[in-house]
Amino acid sequence: MIQSEFEDFIQKRRGHLMTAVEDLALFIDTHNVEHVMLLLANVGYSRVPVISKDKIYLGTIAITDIIRYQKEHELSQEQVAGMDIALMVNRQMETLKEDYSLEEMMHKMVDAPFLPVLDASDHLLGIITRKSLLKVMNALLHTVKGE
Repeated sequence: MIQSEFEDFIQKRRGHLMTAVEDLALFIDTHNVEHVMLLLANVGYSRVPVISKDKIYLGTIAITDIIRYQKEHELSQEQVAGMDIALMVNRQMETLKEDYSLEEMMHKMVDAPFLPVLDASDHLLGIITRKSLLKVMNALLHTVKGE
């Protein structure tokens, strides 16, 4: 159990933890592989959330997911280039609901570079990155004696 004064400190900064969906790089499940590969290579993100046209969170996509799918199905680059990424979306990443607890977030963040935050209907609200969590934790560690 997390001590209440630490939880209170972090809860007050909850708004600093999440990057809102409007500020994210996202892909729609109907984007084609060529488009996704080009953007992933140019923006420098290793993994990006994928949503439906209705903004339902579906998973994430990375170049490694595309290559894995290509190899498993023995497809050439030309064959895979025009395909929708919907078939290649990684659906294994942990997520949080908008009413997540600090303890749940901390446990899930151990193995994830970011955690998608979803509403009750699985619409993507934003992501919490390990970097944003570390910034809040750094502030906490520098203020341990209280506010």
